[in-house]
Amino acid sequence: MNSNVEITGMAHGGYGVGRVEGQVCFVEYALPGDVVRIDVVRRSRGVLWAAITEVVQPSPHRVETPCPVFGRCGGCQWLGFEYPAQAEWKCQIVRDCFQRIGRLALDPEWADAPDLYLGYRTRAEFHEHDGAAGFYERGSHNVVDIASCPLCHEKLNAALDRIRAARPGQSVDVTVNPEGEDVLVWTRQPCPSLQEAFEQYDCGREHDARHGFMFDGVPIVNGAFSQSSLLLNRVLFEVVHALVGRPASLLDLYCGNGNLSLGWAHEGVEVLGIDRDRAAVTSAAALRPGAYEVGGEDAFVQALDRREWDAILLDPPRSGAKAVAARLARTRAEAIVYVSCDAATLARDAAVLCNAGWRIARTVVVDMFPNTWHVETVCRFER
Repeated sequence: MNSNVEITGMAHGGYGVGRVEGQVCFVEYALPGDVVRIDVVRRSRGVLWAAITEVVQPSPHRVETPCPVFGRCGGCQWLGFEYPAQAEWKCQIVRDCFQRIGRLALDPEWADAPDLYLGYRTRAEFHEHDGAAGFYERGSHNVVDIASCPLCHEKLNAALDRIRAARPGQSVDVTVNPEGEDVLVWTRQPCPSLQEAFEQYDCGREHDARHGFMFDGVPIVNGAFSQSSLLLNRVLFEVVHALVGRPASLLDLYCGNGNLSLGWAHEGVEVLGIDRDRAAVTSAAALRPGAYEVGGEDAFVQALDRREWDAILLDPPRSGAKAVAARLARTRAEAIVYVSCDAATLARDAAVLCNAGWRIARTVVVDMFPNTWHVETVCRFER
């Protein structure tokens, strides 16, 4: 089916939204205000999914992209979407998720760093195959060879050149220190050429010692999770600290390397952080012995049963905190602050809390991933 469609909105996942013969149609890389000619590529439950064959009338928010492979590379989706419209639609997507999934009304605040819309990424997973190095095409495992990504910090782009030359033939996780010389390189399988090319190289043996560096008082550990931008992490840190306040005690679930709670631990607040990533937790515990423990969601429940906490902070993976949401809802803490990179799973878990007597006191949408549809959302819940 080929048809002209007017794009009237944006959906979770970064798709433009229009209608074809009364059916909702999600269109890749389309922007609100576009009129596009489309090719429907699949149907599911009465919904159409389509690709653009021609931009008949461009959106007033559509701008030229500083990337020759945009639209083919899956690294970003909104590089051609200007600000502030991009920011407004990110907030709207969060509102829509909460209304549609949680039946909850929101009026979120916005936090960003306009000087970091480009060149902000300090961590990326690159792929190399047959001399091509870069990101995957969207929806495939074909590697798009990129000379330089406009979203990546210059030190990350420099590391990509060295990866291309090393030809590892596998995925490579890279984290650079934007204010130092550290370049952490991690692979699941050993790669002698990368070991020769990068001084701070490690591979996926769980109990081996790993390279790392300190940034803003937090240990960055090779192969362990850190935010995609250590620079934009500062914006997130400020928002989270404002929403948590200064409790006497704080339980930090999915704590990782202590990214969001080490500041309180250093200030004398009683902190307990729990996460299943042993390398990350060990690095945090080295800075604050006794404040961080290795454990999964069973350990979270045990910590909640053990005592009452003044505040609970959680920053789960994209899948959310479904396994512990009901137990969280029964806590007598003064506040729960939930940090999420997926508004849909956050809305699902927020509904559990709100149905048990909590309310959303404040919500901030943090632009941790400029020029993509992704956002970080921080909610403070109170009784």
